[in-house]
Amino acid sequence: MSTVDDRAASGERATAEAADTPVVRVEGLSKRYEGVQALDDVDLDIVDNEVLALVGDNGAGKSTLVKSLTGVISPTAGTIYVRDENGELAEQTIEDPSDAQEVGIETVFQDLALSGQHDVASNVYMGREPRQSNLLGRLLRRVDRDRMEEGATEALAEIGFQVDPTAPTAELSGGQQQATAVARALISDPEIVLLDEPTAEVSVEGSEKILELVERLKDQGRTVVFISHNLDEVFEVADRIAVLRDGKLVQVLDNDPSLDRRDVVGLMTGAVQRLDDGTDETADAASEPETAPGSDGSADEAAATETDTERTADEAAATETDTERTADGS
Repeated sequence: MSTVDDRAASGERATAEAADTPVVRVEGLSKRYEGVQALDDVDLDIVDNEVLALVGDNGAGKSTLVKSLTGVISPTAGTIYVRDENGELAEQTIEDPSDAQEVGIETVFQDLALSGQHDVASNVYMGREPRQSNLLGRLLRRVDRDRMEEGATEALAEIGFQVDPTAPTAELSGGQQQATAVARALISDPEIVLLDEPTAEVSVEGSEKILELVERLKDQGRTVVFISHNLDEVFEVADRIAVLRDGKLVQVLDNDPSLDRRDVVGLMTGAVQRLDDGTDETADAASEPETAPGSDGSADEAAATETDTERTADEAAATETDTERTADGS
């Protein structure tokens, strides 16, 4: 596992050509379930050493996009490219999470997939347990607990957490559990880390630690894709914001001081169609085909009801994958 200094040095030695090349590119990515277009012809570049936030309302396609990138689901159409060791984009077939790991992509999903009955070290190394190097280890495949505890401690310290590697995971705070899941993702030393709603189930203090973790991952030279329904968090850590609505990528925005959060909300709901050169095209109630339920398409009304929209997004974020679960059960 690389140290922080190793990661920083790696980022510094990238050539100009490689730096200009996205680490991931998706072209025409679509996912259709029976009667539902969950992802619709998405083109997106994920740039080296950035924090890219994915935002959108219920059913926008955020989780579907991430699951397509990580092999949890197979897209119906489209192509995924990942930057190779030569700094060139190469087409990849990602059919399961192990394929994603092989090309340097790790994911921490909202449910964390931790085993509460196992300790921290066991969760960090779940499925990748090192074996003892002696004869018994080779013949009986005995796990090297010392290496696991040392490695788990190092991985957690690298992201700013001090957690007892022998502590039962079920007894950890929400923030510590999230950190354990991230540490597990970092064991393979990935270039790209995808975080799906990492602050959804943690305290305010825990959320602050997770946001610090996101910034630390970037400082290490990694690329972070960050799904969140909390726009305050998005504006705090993101370099760019990708807005999705009804399975489509609406627009990718630079997170700079000129960006108004009301415009982001408008893009999410459909009240604003697109921002161009600092201006927006306000949706017309009579002609807007994708007006969000309960909205008359007015940008002014969308701004006035921003709080209600975000409260709806809070409730919807936890159920974004309902469409996928329904499709899986049908």
